[in-house]
Amino acid sequence: MCGRYYLDFDILESENFDLKNSIIYETNFNITPQTKVPIFIENELTMATWGFFPDWIKNQKNSKPLFNTRWETVQEKRTFKAAFKKHRCLVPISGWYEWKNVNDEKQPYFFYKQNELLKAAGLYWLRSSGDIEFSIITKEAEDNLLTIHNRTPLILNNDSQKLWTSHIDLNNLYSDISKQKNPSINFHRVSKSVNNPKNTNSSLINEYTEVPF
Repeated sequence: MCGRYYLDFDILESENFDLKNSIIYETNFNITPQTKVPIFIENELTMATWGFFPDWIKNQKNSKPLFNTRWETVQEKRTFKAAFKKHRCLVPISGWYEWKNVNDEKQPYFFYKQNELLKAAGLYWLRSSGDIEFSIITKEAEDNLLTIHNRTPLILNNDSQKLWTSHIDLNNLYSDISKQKNPSINFHRVSKSVNNPKNTNSSLINEYTEVPF
């Protein structure tokens, strides 16, 4: 799953200088579920809360939001079918974190593409209050990513981004996206400081090397 990520808003703005609507957002190196962040809906940048509470969850205070959606079942599960049909979004990501079990401890790693903003496939829900909630779609990890974790965000290339926000037939959409070539992703070990959601500074993405005794 993808439960933490980082977004460099300066890079996002520089790559999308022609955006119609302006958004004030501070770069966050440790974005957690239930945080408000920018996403793209129909090529417009808007603020949304990461994590979706389905209608059947009556007591949100004692529940956790659904912040990931599995690609393998997105067309089948009732919770996500309607959003997959009509409410697809793009989630800008500069990198994300995953944890690997090492000797009964969880070691965090940072995943990224050098000097490039990534866009993950997402689904969104519009509440009667006007608030927007979203989830990030994940898929099975492959190749070297699988050595750290078995899931990864569904990162879309430029062609897939256009398909994702188009009105293409859903079966063709699912088939075409599933066939896209996986992007080349770098990763390295980072400090366990990222475990604390209160830590949001840039040092979190620095490669961590243990100092020998």
